[in-house]
Amino acid sequence: MHRLLPVLLIGALFCTASDLDNEIISEKENAERPEESPFDISRNSTIAEIFDNAVKAYLDEDWDECIIGFETALDRYKKYRAQVIKCRQKCKEEARGSAPLFPENIEDLHFYEKKIRETLCLLICNQDYRDVAGSVALKRLPFHTEKKFVERRPYEYLHICYYQKNRYQAAANAIYTFLVIHSSHEMSIKNLRYYLTLPEVKENDVINLENEPHIEMYIKGMMAYDTEDYTEAVGLFENSLRAYIKSEEDCRIYCEGPFDQGWHPEFTSSVSNHFAYCLKCKRGCSIALNNLNGNYHNDLLANHYHYLQFAYYKLGNLKEACAAVESYLLFIPADETMLQNRDYYSALPKVEKDDFKPREEALEYVKRQEYELRLLQFIAQEFEVLEAKFDISGTKWRSKKSKKKAESTVDTEMSQNTSYLSSIHSPPGQSRSTMLLLTNRTRMTNEENQQERKERKSRAAKQLKAISGIRIVAGEEELGGKLRYVADGFLNKTECNLLLQLAQIGAVEGDGYEENKSPHSKFEVFEGVTLGRAALMVYFGLVEPELLDLVLRSTEAARDHLERYLHLDQQLHFTYTHLVCRSALLDTSSDRERLSHAIHADNCLLDDQNNCIRKSPAYTWRDYSAILYLNDDFSGGEFIFAKTQTMESIQSTVQPRCGRMVGFSADGNNLHGVRGILRGKRCALALWFTHDEAHVETERVLARAVLRRVRNSGSVTRDDDFDIPIRHEDMLIERFREDKTLRHLLKN
Repeated sequence: MHRLLPVLLIGALFCTASDLDNEIISEKENAERPEESPFDISRNSTIAEIFDNAVKAYLDEDWDECIIGFETALDRYKKYRAQVIKCRQKCKEEARGSAPLFPENIEDLHFYEKKIRETLCLLICNQDYRDVAGSVALKRLPFHTEKKFVERRPYEYLHICYYQKNRYQAAANAIYTFLVIHSSHEMSIKNLRYYLTLPEVKENDVINLENEPHIEMYIKGMMAYDTEDYTEAVGLFENSLRAYIKSEEDCRIYCEGPFDQGWHPEFTSSVSNHFAYCLKCKRGCSIALNNLNGNYHNDLLANHYHYLQFAYYKLGNLKEACAAVESYLLFIPADETMLQNRDYYSALPKVEKDDFKPREEALEYVKRQEYELRLLQFIAQEFEVLEAKFDISGTKWRSKKSKKKAESTVDTEMSQNTSYLSSIHSPPGQSRSTMLLLTNRTRMTNEENQQERKERKSRAAKQLKAISGIRIVAGEEELGGKLRYVADGFLNKTECNLLLQLAQIGAVEGDGYEENKSPHSKFEVFEGVTLGRAALMVYFGLVEPELLDLVLRSTEAARDHLERYLHLDQQLHFTYTHLVCRSALLDTSSDRERLSHAIHADNCLLDDQNNCIRKSPAYTWRDYSAILYLNDDFSGGEFIFAKTQTMESIQSTVQPRCGRMVGFSADGNNLHGVRGILRGKRCALALWFTHDEAHVETERVLARAVLRRVRNSGSVTRDDDFDIPIRHEDMLIERFREDKTLRHLLKN
């Protein structure tokens, strides 16, 4: 019997996988895709092709082809992985047993000779397999496709396809298999609970389809142990132990795959980098193997020896019992129970001192583990010291430069006259009057700045934990460019509807773009809400403070996810946030090639040769951008990435939907635009970020102060005919000048 995951949620609404990464389609792939059935599974079809066709069958609701496709893809992947491991293992052994060309190991040439022999062997071994299984049988899987198999994403599709064909037990097995490594995925938990309510599904028959061989043996071994069938228990635990070590060795060998270094290091650095990459992968093998049907057991391997020592003792085999005790203590030297067992065995008349020798496989395993952990620690420490000494990444230099620039700009702002500043047009999100307000507050010390960053990181961690359902649905390869990706799960349907209400209540035509009702397309109305306007609406009680809090929380979660996913070495600051809606006019053309927003870059001007020129009036300080979508009940309005300013160069398309975010760098490498809105209203939170503290979004700071003021003291009264002016900045500044509570909050 296989133990199910502890399911904590109550209720079971069956959910489809419409949130999977299936709406982002490469324009080129779409044009080249044949119209016939997606499946022509021959031995020359790659695993990636089979997987993609299975996804297409799922989208087309062709449930039979969906099942055939994903089952075939899973089977091919397992055979592919097994053959890669088999070849690498065979070639290692052959190279290890071969006599060197020269007896003396001069300059470690024996090591390199073995690698050359392994390479020659691999070429022959792989070709033999291709002759049997097809010419593309061992074609390297794209990283993003292999990641889906490792994460068991096929089962996330498969359970729905099984369900649609009334194969309910298979559906339960598939979603349970997915849940084993995604134990907190709420939607899947609900689906499993639903399946368990069906009379056709037997809970005791629900299994993990990806169980490693040692898992079943280990579970049966524990059952035999509990029933005091020690002969059976010993056999099962010994077999489980061998299977565990074999699975880990297979995993470690498979880790020795390709590695994209992303640069062109010299020979020694290249070898070291690749070795460190593989070593980190190998250290993760035991973590995967210690997953016992969704429950992680850190001491799973050591526990084999714990069970074995007592089972051997009960069978009267004291020599093996002592060896098991000593083997266990290699892993956990201070375990009081096992130390007492050793004392007990030592006092027995038939036990000799030499019996307390650890088993060879345990000793070798622990030595290797200790050496590898020390080596990884050495790598981490030494390279960190080296980077700090020579500032290899350039991060510190850039940070200091950015800080100096920020201080210089602030000092300049303080020396200006208020009325003069108010008359100058400012970039969106950076009203000069609000900037002046911020510069008049007490300067924070370096320690306070550090404390503020710590608090932000703490908030970010809580926000990321609160929306742990965020899932990457497309990366650079799918989208056809660098530093771009798409993720789902930042907002749920209720939250999207709340933000749509905020837009409906407070949006001003052309807000943020000098009251131009159609700044991008004469066929559409462009309207939006800035954070300053939203703050005033909360201040005067026009909307609930929870709406402003939702805007701030969701956008900060998006910013933090962008920082983490792209591994940025500098902090991102908001420079502008705009809740914006685009609506089709009644006389809108049905031309789908029409653009709502022309193809452009966010921090530069494009000339006729598509060169990115970073100069005014472009917002040159913008470094990264993101769009967080709120709805999909409209026609048209797809986001596009393109290589040039022409429609013919479109690389990929993103279909908006509630909670979906597209993030990308703001430079010329990520030209983008929006297809024309044909029907309805498209709403989203448009976000721009900067590394330069001189261009922070001042209205975000003021909005936070307003939110705290209203939560502590409530909103202020207003006349019945009160209205917030289109140019709201002066009113916002006036509130901070006249409201002592706001001034206090801003100052502190």
